[in-house]
Amino acid sequence: MKLNAYIPSKLTGIVDLIWEHEMYVPGSYAILPSGKVEIIFPINPVKQIKAVKMSSADNPVNSFPCFLSGLHTRPLKMTFERFHTFGIQMKPVAVKALFGMPLCEIRDYYIEGTLVFDTINRLEDKLYTIDNFTDRAKWFENFLLSKIDETPDLHNAIHLDATIKNFILEKRHGSAKSVLDVMGYSRTQTYRLFNEWFGLSAHSYQKLLQFISATESLHNPALKLTDIAFENGFYDQSHFIRTFQEFAGMTPGEYRRQMTGLPGLLFG
Repeated sequence: MKLNAYIPSKLTGIVDLIWEHEMYVPGSYAILPSGKVEIIFPINPVKQIKAVKMSSADNPVNSFPCFLSGLHTRPLKMTFERFHTFGIQMKPVAVKALFGMPLCEIRDYYIEGTLVFDTINRLEDKLYTIDNFTDRAKWFENFLLSKIDETPDLHNAIHLDATIKNFILEKRHGSAKSVLDVMGYSRTQTYRLFNEWFGLSAHSYQKLLQFISATESLHNPALKLTDIAFENGFYDQSHFIRTFQEFAGMTPGEYRRQMTGLPGLLFG
């Protein structure tokens, strides 16, 4: 296995990581919801891919030079003969900031690259003609930087993301407030902003963030399920288990028995 990663410092708050991953033998992955969206360049096609709205007959990896993978709320499963992919992992707000598209339109789905990039041939040329991974990643970083539409709404969305994460921290201390109490907008405005920028309602996005944080906590063998539930703002262990099953399709205990060294990534 070969994995390269580059953190784009010019795109803090928008893009988290630019990566290239190669597996030399056949295999399969299950990728649990990560709260991220990604631009994917499949250098080697994936044999099969399954998600909530995707099937083997609707496989973007085999159909397009690149595609934008939306926010997934259920596991994404793929089978491959050989895996070689270049990707750009972004925060949810990137979809509207870079492409002007409400994220809710591609929740649990994707959109082909030709619909979001008018320079797709140029991107492909850079992918295949720049041999050094770091140089290639820096070129894509600068390219995306030039596309950001830095509107007041973008800064509001980044602020809302920070606000909801602080709200989850407060839940650990028994706060009785609802997520709508801390947003500072009307219920209608909050719904619109979250649907456009995060692809989910504020409450559903809160649950997704709690699930992601809890998934990371499960990799600490010293923590019991009750500890993880409390540390991630769930009411109790039962609430934690129900929410985990909603996003992962399995219980936290089942996840612990299958987990790998990377949170959210399962083999087989």
